[in-house]
Amino acid sequence: MSESVTQKRAILYLRLSVAKDESVSIANQNKQLQALAEREGWQIVETFTDDGLSGGKPRANAEKALRMLRDNAADVIAVYKFDRWSRMGARAVADLQDVLDERAASGSPALFLALADGLRSNSPAWDIQVALMAALGRTERELIRSRVKAARDYQRLTRRHSGVPPYGYRPIPHPSGKGRALEIDPDEAKVVRRMVDEILSGATGYAVAKGLNADGIRPRKAEKWTAATVADILRRDSLLGYMTHRRPGESTRTSRPLLGEDGLPEQVWPAIITADEAAELRALLSRRPDWNLSPGAGRKRASRVLSGHVECSTCGSVMRVNYTDKQKDGSRTARYVCSASAGACARKVSIHAGMLEARISEEFLRVFGGFEVYEVRESSSRDAGELAQVQQLIASTAADMAVSGADIPTLAARLTELHARREALEAAPEVTTAHTVATGEKFAEAWQARETAGRRKLISSALDGRIVVSPAVKGSRKLDESRLSIPWRWTEPDYHEEDYDA
Repeated sequence: MSESVTQKRAILYLRLSVAKDESVSIANQNKQLQALAEREGWQIVETFTDDGLSGGKPRANAEKALRMLRDNAADVIAVYKFDRWSRMGARAVADLQDVLDERAASGSPALFLALADGLRSNSPAWDIQVALMAALGRTERELIRSRVKAARDYQRLTRRHSGVPPYGYRPIPHPSGKGRALEIDPDEAKVVRRMVDEILSGATGYAVAKGLNADGIRPRKAEKWTAATVADILRRDSLLGYMTHRRPGESTRTSRPLLGEDGLPEQVWPAIITADEAAELRALLSRRPDWNLSPGAGRKRASRVLSGHVECSTCGSVMRVNYTDKQKDGSRTARYVCSASAGACARKVSIHAGMLEARISEEFLRVFGGFEVYEVRESSSRDAGELAQVQQLIASTAADMAVSGADIPTLAARLTELHARREALEAAPEVTTAHTVATGEKFAEAWQARETAGRRKLISSALDGRIVVSPAVKGSRKLDESRLSIPWRWTEPDYHEEDYDA
């Protein structure tokens, strides 16, 4: 048999948790393993490198190397030290042993070699050595985890920030002189306030994201804003100045605010939004279907500007948009048509949608374009912000009770207190007060700034009922204004038309 057929195919697997130790650096590992391959007469078919990865994290490169060994695409995996592999845990070592056993049973044995440890899978002591070294590797990793956990517990106890600051904040030295605290980042906080104000004023997540992108405002990492990223930021407890944490095993998106001695979330950093704003935002986020839509992705076709505002004079039914009158180019014309069922309307009314919308829009801007836009806002005497916090804490405490080793008596006492507080808040008489607030916009300015849904709301605010459309005269192809009955709220503005034109 020729040398090329019998020559073993080797994979060199290099890993370093932190690339700073010269003695076991990636370059040094590679140099020594290549020298080993040359001495053994192996053909190096692949070199995988994981530089700066923790030993406890799954590594795709390690999985690829093992898969090549299993598929008989290689005969050897060589590492500098066995802990380069074993720190992934017992499962990783067991998977390796399974592959070695499968290759041995197939009559094509494979080899795993750890150079610095003098460890080879074909040596008599392999089973004992590999079990011992894997256990030592796991123990070392658990000690590291324990130290990291202790450090994080200390940071929470002393209210020191670690990691990436949440959006809207930037790190500063902690008042104690050790570690970091957070302060409001003026530029990012301005963006957050813009999002909050627009959403609470009725804008959709799509509209907010579109406006930010149009103004050249970019998120930290992504190329552009989406409705989902806007919603993600507005849901965060950090905007209330809360320092959050998560339990081991929980998703990185599952965060819990640190609680003060009163059992309520403790404000550690300056807040960007109020508790009432947070409660209102979360209520909006939970019921709006458009939050998961990014600009241009999966949007439904917008309804017409007069949808719901036009009715048939014959039967009083709302007129809905149908697409009829097929043109030579294959397109169809939109028409508002009586929605009554067959036989329920003696003379169904139909009108060209584009012509009607153009006429109503023109009349609306002529009459109301110079008026200032006002909004009616409602406020409640009930503390919605605290109620939302208590609801969140009840859910969080109930989840904590299900965790193995939980302090059930303490948690049960806290849960009882939270239920009592919620009942007190809900029992408080709620008085809703409506007040009118000037937006600073003229109707004409608002019209230009809004899309179809926003323009429909503007027209709705100026109508005192639905626009009634009468049947058309046969043969007429132009809009006959005598067919329309438009119930404007104010038909005689307080100023002269010539003054407005000026």
